[in-house]
Amino acid sequence: MRVCIVGAGATGLAAAWELRKQGHDVALLEASDRVGGLSASFEIGGEPIEEFYHHIFTGDGAILALVAELGMNDALKWYEPRNAFRTAERLYPFTTPFDLLRFSAVSLRSRIALGFLVLKARRIRDWAPLEEITAREWILRTAGNEVWEKVWGPLVQSKFDDHADRICAAWLWKKLHLRGASRSDGMKSELLGYMDGSFAALFRELGERLEREGAELRLNTPVRSILSAEGGVRVVTETGAEMYDRCVFTAAPEQFLRIAEGLPCEYARMLEQSPYKANVCVVLRLNRRLSPYYWTSVADRKVPFVAVVEHTNLVGAERYGCHIVYLSRYLDAGKELYSADDASVRECFLSALERLYPSFDRSSVLGCDVFRSRYAQPVVPLGRSRTLPPVRTPLPGVLLASMARIYPEDRGLNYAVAMGKEVAGLL
Repeated sequence: MRVCIVGAGATGLAAAWELRKQGHDVALLEASDRVGGLSASFEIGGEPIEEFYHHIFTGDGAILALVAELGMNDALKWYEPRNAFRTAERLYPFTTPFDLLRFSAVSLRSRIALGFLVLKARRIRDWAPLEEITAREWILRTAGNEVWEKVWGPLVQSKFDDHADRICAAWLWKKLHLRGASRSDGMKSELLGYMDGSFAALFRELGERLEREGAELRLNTPVRSILSAEGGVRVVTETGAEMYDRCVFTAAPEQFLRIAEGLPCEYARMLEQSPYKANVCVVLRLNRRLSPYYWTSVADRKVPFVAVVEHTNLVGAERYGCHIVYLSRYLDAGKELYSADDASVRECFLSALERLYPSFDRSSVLGCDVFRSRYAQPVVPLGRSRTLPPVRTPLPGVLLASMARIYPEDRGLNYAVAMGKEVAGLL
């Protein structure tokens, strides 16, 4: 069978790898000049690092299996992070359950309610009812207004922007439910994984292995249209049209809608109901660290980013020759911040950083890069399982394996790899 896979991100590469092992002819078509999708990298101090921060958890079986299969276990290291939580008033350590007891940003009653919320989430097995209420409603019912206003509300707002009040509770439940999976002793020690040479090295290796195994990998090859035709699937690029037995599309539903020909109106409406948030990510190079923490969640609606991720507080600064900080914001692509020039984004983010960290001095900034992704975070509305576009599309021979199908889990490298394996099995 001859299969075309559109998109050489984690899902497309994993699908191609499984199909090639089954003996199928595979052509991977990628619009950019690199494989890996959101795990694409650039260099700092001669060392590759992702444009958008990444780590994995100890329970991420799909990507761990891929790392082992490629013989790259030695490159995967495990680290114990220190995390924090930033309110409008101050910074709080937030690594162990005991830190919750000292979290004086909310009342003792709310701290207890927040702890019980996490315990309750871990016990829920039937999450279908949570699809029918919003995350806001669920938090208000189970933990109270203070927990929503000072903790979860600002975080959900920064994650989903204009859709924040319409996000279903199932998404938030799953994040809480899975949280304990990364703790080595069940309570205190969370472990996060990161690869020497960045995760981009994993996907570059996979791309090279695919080519050695006879797969065709074409970079800088955007697809213009996909059409089911007599004898298979017709895929059109700038260089012409080719016929395949099957086609797997791995980008966003909105992108599929633009190029797929002959879609029924009802299915097209389903694709329209799968919007994505964009992301703006600023990567700072500093001559000293900002704080002792790896991940700081920012619950302040006046701050333009939702997380401060001090990458070198997890893996060490030696390999880069500096300290590296990611500042990340999800937002609607139509917002001014997304289309603003790099200088304006830098000024906006650095000004906010000065307010959050009084000890921060711009003289410590050695460099600043701005990266954007138009399709970074699928929106998760009420009743999401009913509106998810199915893998099998109405076009015979065409499958849709987009990030939007990662549900109720949040998107991530592990689930992208797992989805690639799943769609290969369906073919």
